Amino acid sequence: MQTIKVCDVSKNYRDVSALRDINLELEAGKIYGLLGRNGAGKSTLLKIIADRIKPTTGRVLYDDEAKLDDVSSRDLYFSEPEKTMPDFVKVKELCRYTSLFYPRFNLEEALQTLNDFGINDNKRLNQLSTGHFAIVRSIVALQTRASFILLDEPTMGHDAVNRELLYNEILRIYREEENTIVLSTHLIDEISNLIEEVIFIDRGRIILEESLEGILSAHIYLVGPSEQMRQIEDAHTVIEKKEDLGFTSLLVRQTGDDSALPPGITVSQAGLQDIFIAYSMNLDR
Repeated sequence: MQTIKVCDVSKNYRDVSALRDINLELEAGKIYGLLGRNGAGKSTLLKIIADRIKPTTGRVLYDDEAKLDDVSSRDLYFSEPEKTMPDFVKVKELCRYTSLFYPRFNLEEALQTLNDFGINDNKRLNQLSTGHFAIVRSIVALQTRASFILLDEPTMGHDAVNRELLYNEILRIYREEENTIVLSTHLIDEISNLIEEVIFIDRGRIILEESLEGILSAHIYLVGPSEQMRQIEDAHTVIEKKEDLGFTSLLVRQTGDDSALPPGITVSQAGLQDIFIAYSMNLDR
């Protein structure tokens, strides 16, 4: 599978609009960050892409086909926080069952990796802590080596060390397989060194979709005396404005033809999380 296209997808739950007019294309060989606040619609979108739930309107195309067949379904794996396997299933049994469906699954390596994380593969799923269950489902997902792997909140309940170990494992599998991995999380700055493409979602809408490099290079902070800043504010696309003690701070998106800045204005790079918060707060107003 080379592409997954989400076409005009909306999802309603009675009077709640979870997704609204989503258009998105996931390409082969990239790591995407699906980023947003809790309740933004990330999980709903992934469930629709994975064909776990149906959209209210719109459709998903897999290499331009409107549904997954027996072959293409093995090219897609969705790891969700909810336990969908019976509680009494053991970790090693989950790995073995998964390997029966995904032909590239490396059972021996999966069990060894889980052991490296300190997880006893003889334990049943209901005996695992939240963090250990999240590790199990993420490692199982990565070991499918599917063309498209969707990881929904893969670091839920992890400590800092295990999060870093998991990020290293994600990169290792990606480099070996050159597949597509979608990381859905609200830990934005923490995964910014992993991802190539950014999808910001808020209140069921995609508010920003661009390469990480493009987003970071286009957004800067300008800080200076308020009187001077008023003179340049109209010449920029302002995402966020803060004023304090006679100084004004602007987060702006550069358009490529921005006017030269007057003396006394400080320029600094904006972080990915700062950019997302600014866009989200702008929608709140």
